[in-house]
Amino acid sequence: MASGRENFEVQVLKEGRWVTESARDKEEDARALAKKFLSDKSCAGARVMRNWLNRDGSMNETVLFEQTQSPKGESVVRINPIESAPAICERPRDYFGLESRMAMNRIFRTYLEQVFLTPTELLHNAKELSRIREKDSLVPSAVDLVATLQTKGTEIPTKQRRDDIFAALDQIYAQARRADGLKLPQIGERFSDLFEDLAGKGEDGPEYLAMVVLSRDLIGRRNWVGKLDQLCRLALGEPNRQAGLLLDTVIADVLGANIIQEILGWQPALGSAIVAMLDLADGKFDCSKSEAQDTTEKLNKLFGQGRLPGSRHVMIERAMRQLKSSNPLSRNDPGKEMEEYQKVLVRLLSPGGLLAGAEAAEALTVRGTRFVEQGGATGRRAAITNTVHALPDKATGVMYLAELSKTGFADEHLADIVKQLDLVFSARVIGELTRRTNSPKERLQTATNAFNAALSSALPDEVKKKVTAHIDGVLERFLVDENVIEKLDHPTDHIRDRAVRLVKFAGAGVLPEGKALARARERIIKLLRMPNFDARFVEGISDPEKQQKALRDFHQLLVKAGFG
Repeated sequence: MASGRENFEVQVLKEGRWVTESARDKEEDARALAKKFLSDKSCAGARVMRNWLNRDGSMNETVLFEQTQSPKGESVVRINPIESAPAICERPRDYFGLESRMAMNRIFRTYLEQVFLTPTELLHNAKELSRIREKDSLVPSAVDLVATLQTKGTEIPTKQRRDDIFAALDQIYAQARRADGLKLPQIGERFSDLFEDLAGKGEDGPEYLAMVVLSRDLIGRRNWVGKLDQLCRLALGEPNRQAGLLLDTVIADVLGANIIQEILGWQPALGSAIVAMLDLADGKFDCSKSEAQDTTEKLNKLFGQGRLPGSRHVMIERAMRQLKSSNPLSRNDPGKEMEEYQKVLVRLLSPGGLLAGAEAAEALTVRGTRFVEQGGATGRRAAITNTVHALPDKATGVMYLAELSKTGFADEHLADIVKQLDLVFSARVIGELTRRTNSPKERLQTATNAFNAALSSALPDEVKKKVTAHIDGVLERFLVDENVIEKLDHPTDHIRDRAVRLVKFAGAGVLPEGKALARARERIIKLLRMPNFDARFVEGISDPEKQQKALRDFHQLLVKAGFG
């Protein structure tokens, strides 16, 4: 280094990522080398980064020069195939929705990686929309694929659907053209400030124009980490909920790009990477492993605060796609394939069931088919059985099978799913239905979650009724055997304490609608019908105002518990 504390990296763009090719002590030498790389028409881009070593050992990086170009001699850019399409968009605005943009992200993945654009930037910028429409046969091929998938099994003619999509795209392009002719402000410290600045400007509303401004800002950032960092910075400082949700939609777009490896850092196996994605979606990721630590810390914090619902959906969906894929969970050590599978399985379990519901049930079962020798229907049947046996208790097995009934597996294997549900009928007491190591409250909650999962499943009605009735009976027996109601309503305690405990228990959601909950409610009604209940309830409270407050608070508890 000329000063001992700085140098200049020369990076080139390869397969959508910046790769360091060389370093120079002088800026002019680095710029000259970058331009030399660009003179090769097969080079997609080059840039110069200034690295400055701080006294505390940290490094500051600054982009001094950056230029991208379309490499000559490159192959025709084609769409990436997808197996299913989102629901039909009825209005042009529907194409801006999360599921539609997720589909765009996957179909146009190759193109978007070349130009470093998200679907949001594409939809809000007339120049970029014009470019993609002129790029080979990308848009017609994508429209044809989506129209075919959306009309399959329906009476809608594919040509009609194709024409409808093209008409909507024309309207989206016209809207972007209108915005292109407006002089709009730049983003300040808060994204929501734009709403007021843009009020009354143009005919498309401040929210749309704010997204145009955001897209213009992001288009100038020619790498995924740079875009993500700007979005996370804005989201962390955004007090306006609606503005925060808009930022979430674009963060979700970025997370659909080839950025996950940089965010997660080195992972020993695909199984570990899937677990890391799920950890990040819950805001529990160890950011020290990331290659973009500062940005990932911001992202992890936002996930942990529950401020990125759309992005969380994208992260979990991406993890489930990897779990369903044919890629080994442990490429370097095939002997650890089952161990990695079990790690993912455990991570997907939560007190409420499977983290991603039907999507997780399907992904686990698809992956499970790779552990059996048989193929076809026999292999799928074996995978369902093996997955049930791999779960920690019978209640979780019910939740898994209930979710699996909502997937394509039920088309051919509904009878097998119903047969596996027989496991619940062998559980006569709650210790046989749920893990004995759990607390009483956790056991009640797990059993109730199994009840609710069966009730909301796609199982035949008679099967639902049989399974839920059995679980309800197990719950009622637990209340009786453990004297749960009697302990809550101990006769030596003050009637106020007894009543509050019973009502809180009935309203805690640890019991489903059924015989068990009815038993608790009967005891509450019995208490409420006692002579002079109100007077006895406030005994020991001398202040009349505090007496009234105690009665009001208790009434609110009753309403929340369904006694309104």
